[in-house]
Amino acid sequence: MTLEAHEPWTWPPVRSTLRGVQRRLLRAILASTILFASGAGAVGCVKKPVMHLDHAELSGIGVQIGLPPSIGVRMLVVVTVYNPNSYDVSVRAVRGQVILSNRYIQPVDYRAPGDGLWLRAGVVTRVGVPVDLPIELALQLLRDAAFSPVVPYRFVGRADVTATSSFKLEKDDYAIDEQGVITRQQMEAVLYPH
Repeated sequence: MTLEAHEPWTWPPVRSTLRGVQRRLLRAILASTILFASGAGAVGCVKKPVMHLDHAELSGIGVQIGLPPSIGVRMLVVVTVYNPNSYDVSVRAVRGQVILSNRYIQPVDYRAPGDGLWLRAGVVTRVGVPVDLPIELALQLLRDAAFSPVVPYRFVGRADVTATSSFKLEKDDYAIDEQGVITRQQMEAVLYPH
């Protein structure tokens, strides 16, 4: 056997090391692809957040910017949202309507700032959805409630949700249809402060 028939002594260990690095890199890429695909598959089935109407608050009289500007009462519909998923979800928007005294309809179009209002996994979070009531409507509701201690309302709407900040899986139109009441005393306190 002659030395010329063989490759130089230092090359076989370097080649095997390079092949080993390439194999490990290929395995790492394959494993991360499988992990990502299984994670995306698990997140792909976003469980519906459980939403319930908690209460409504009237927060006073204010000027509503618009053409023409108007005076109104700010109503805050507070919804409790339970996130049953094992990951955080974000509420991006809530759309719908509030029906007061079974006949007065006010639109709801709330857009959360930034990338949404994040709800932690397995936790109940309160979300306030603002609704502006024209002053004329608030006064009419108070007149309608002259012989009743409460003003009934119904909140019918839909929420748009993003699942996890990593995968950004979006699901729209989670429905909510809940009923509640506002007390006559709440309305009087806002409309006729002492």
